[in-house]
Formats: sequence, structure tokens, C-alpha cells
Amino acid sequence: MIDNIIENYKKYRKKTLKKGYQIVGIPLTLSFFGLLLITILNFFLILEYNNWLILIEIFLVIILWRINKKVDNLLRISWSNNEGKLKDYIACYLKDEGFIRSQQFKDFSVILREKSKQKHKKYDLNPYIAMVVAIIIFTLSLLTNDSLRPLIVTVAICCIFIVISINPMVNTFTNIFLNRDSEIIYELANIVDELYFEASIKEL
Repeated sequence: MIDNIIENYKKYRKKTLKKGYQIVGIPLTLSFFGLLLITILNFFLILEYNNWLILIEIFLVIILWRINKKVDNLLRISWSNNEGKLKDYIACYLKDEGFIRSQQFKDFSVILREKSKQKHKKYDLNPYIAMVVAIIIFTLSLLTNDSLRPLIVTVAICCIFIVISINPMVNTFTNIFLNRDSEIIYELANIVDELYFEASIKEL
């Protein structure tokens, strides 16, 4: 029964909510991916050419961060505008399934949160990346002479940038492509929580 409720919620949600690019708009979507591509290309140029390109890289990362914040706000506003429809749908659906008492909603919410937690994927690669970077820099320092010290500094700076950026990038990817089901189930759990509080008030 739980899986059926989740699947029906997903179907209704898909019909009710617009897709991400429709909410954000094509220009902002293209700008984000364009800047992301330029940021990646600029990173490789840092290795090939001058250190001053690091300043451009930092600037591009800041712009990407600001765009990401704007996208999050737009998606949050869209969700707020449609939350009532989703809540009404789930309230009617659960009522048809025999959900009457507040305890039923509470138990169902706990099950949903546990299910969401099991499906959620998150990676902490920083310790492994930091270890590999340290080994690379140490090896380079042993194999190169004084004339190549600037190269080691450049590689070290680039490696630091990798350590800072790669873990958030991996987790952003997993959130977009791998954690979609987990987020939807968690969202459903929040709605059921609201229904639980409403049912509790009625029972007083």
C-alpha cells in the first residue's frame, strides 16, 4: 500500500508541477550550463597557462553559486504555489485509504522518512581526495628541481581548488539524478506531518 501511495503521489505531482527548466526559464538554464562549461574549460587552462586565470575561475564559481541560489528560490516559490494542491490530493487519497486517526498519519510519516533516508545517497570524498593530492604534491616536490618550484605551486593551488569543488559537484549530481525519489518521498512525509497535526487538533 505504501508503494502505491508514493507512486500515485509521484504521478499527480508530475502532472501538477512544471519541470525545472520551465520554472527557471530557458535563458537562465542555458546561462548556468554555459558558465559551467566555461568554468571547467578555464580550470584546464590554469594548468596550461598562467596563474592569474585562477581569479577568473573564482569569479565564475561565484557567479554559478549566485545563479544556483536564484534557481533554488524560484523552485521554492513554485513549490509554495502548488503545495496546497498536493496537500489536498494526499488528504483525499489517504482518507479513501482509511486514514482517519492522527496516529495513522504519524506512523505513516515515520515510515516515509525512513524510506527516504534509505534511498538518499551522499558521498564524502574530501578525505580521499585530500590524501591523493598530498601524495601528488609530495612526489612532485621530490622529483623536480628549484626551477620548477612555480609549477609545483600552480599544481598545489589547482589541487586545492579540486578538493574544494569536486565533493559539492558530486553531491549536486547525485541530488539531481540519483536522489530524486528520496526527495519526493521526504516531501510527501512533510505533507503527511501537516495532516497529522491537523488531525491531532481535531481530536482535542
